[in-house]
Amino acid sequence: MEYFKILNLIREPFSNSPEPEFFYQSPKHIRCLQQLELAIRLRRGLNVVLGDVGTGKTTLCRRLITAFAEADTASDAVETHLLMDPAFTSPAEFLTAVALGFGIPARQKRRAAAEAKTSEWQLKESIKDHLLNRGVDEKKIVALIIDEGQNLPDFCLEILREFLNYETNENKLLQIVIFAQREFRQTLDRIENFADRVNLLYTLEPLNLQETREMIRFRIARAGEPGSVPELFSGLGLLAVYRATGGYPRKIITLCHQVILSLIIQNRTRAGWFLVRSCARRMASTGNPSGSWRYGWAPAVATAFIAALVFAISGPVQTGTVQQPEASRPEDPNRAAAAAETPVQPQPALLGKLILKDGRAIWRMLADVYGTANGSVWESVALANPQIRNLGRVKAGEAIHLPALPSPVGALPAGRYWVQLAASRDLEQTYELYRSYQPEAPDLRFLPYWHPRQGVVFSIVLKDGCPDEASALQAIARLPAALASGARVLNGMDRETVFYTR
Repeated sequence: MEYFKILNLIREPFSNSPEPEFFYQSPKHIRCLQQLELAIRLRRGLNVVLGDVGTGKTTLCRRLITAFAEADTASDAVETHLLMDPAFTSPAEFLTAVALGFGIPARQKRRAAAEAKTSEWQLKESIKDHLLNRGVDEKKIVALIIDEGQNLPDFCLEILREFLNYETNENKLLQIVIFAQREFRQTLDRIENFADRVNLLYTLEPLNLQETREMIRFRIARAGEPGSVPELFSGLGLLAVYRATGGYPRKIITLCHQVILSLIIQNRTRAGWFLVRSCARRMASTGNPSGSWRYGWAPAVATAFIAALVFAISGPVQTGTVQQPEASRPEDPNRAAAAAETPVQPQPALLGKLILKDGRAIWRMLADVYGTANGSVWESVALANPQIRNLGRVKAGEAIHLPALPSPVGALPAGRYWVQLAASRDLEQTYELYRSYQPEAPDLRFLPYWHPRQGVVFSIVLKDGCPDEASALQAIARLPAALASGARVLNGMDRETVFYTR
């Protein structure tokens, strides 16, 4: 039975064949295709595309051939010839393969092969005559496209270099495109007279998180009924695919195929984080030929992205009454007994939400809350806000849900005294207070943290700690009166405290 029909699809969405119609045109792939087409139409000669295994080189190669075949007019058409896996054992074998691809009459090849010493020369002359006829007399552009170019022996590269010498006063008669793995760069470095002929050298990189999500959705849409795109992956499921595959298209396709099979076996309609992770682990344990799988994700990262699921089920977290956290002090038996009776507050999945105000930037908000707005933080926030299509284009008035992203190190180093200006369990209230304080005291730090007996607290502290309590009190005295009135000195934090800023 065709499994994809169970999921209301009319075609298989994750076939491992290089199907051009399922080619997801990411910005980097589009850029590569455009540069290749321009170079070929301008008859610039030699072009090389490098990429790791599974970055989509073969699919890109097929898409390039399809693009030229779909030209609107005969004058725009490019005559393409594909050479796959060129692991030839002799120059004559390589020349014969090229001649066959060009459609040079068989009798010429047989006559040329009659004498071994002259066969190579005669094959080259036949190829040159063919290119002159197609390029000069018929005004055609002829392109030789080679896949798996890292397998080309040195003698093949020398023959290709000779082909590039076939030219008129205006342009090259043969356009060459080589798709190869990154190791081919070492060959170029070693054979300088060949590398000197390269017009375009393009390196394909893996997809980023957004491109990975769009690729999966694109392929599902292609395989589904027009106007009906089933949501087979949750937002966290898409993230799990990216984390496991590193954005390599081949790995994405392989993993998604296994995930869909698991959906059918388990009689489910949507894949989430744990199902994808389970499939990735299973494939890694069985030595899947698609390469290594990055399934050992840090628990902190997993917790951050599960925030989106928690929010979808229960809505935004509720804030409580405002309380000031107590400074660290020597433990006494009575206080310890009282603390033991205090119920433990669970760690949150979400810190809460902030409304983006007019004139503010999303990256600045994230840098204030988390101490940085790097790629990891950006991806975490994007996954916690599936309702926002592009986090870089959030409009004023939109709510941003902030996942709890534990910092791997303490935000307040031990042995220092810290000046705290305010603290609250209300994220939005404390953040607005922090923003209002900045003009008068720019060296501030927004400090969200969790403690098992206090829950989540949002604090505002002076950025730099003091070596002793007297210095901290002097720092308070230098503050404007409005800020100094509520300031207090902290001597570190309990070891159980979890910080959410870097």
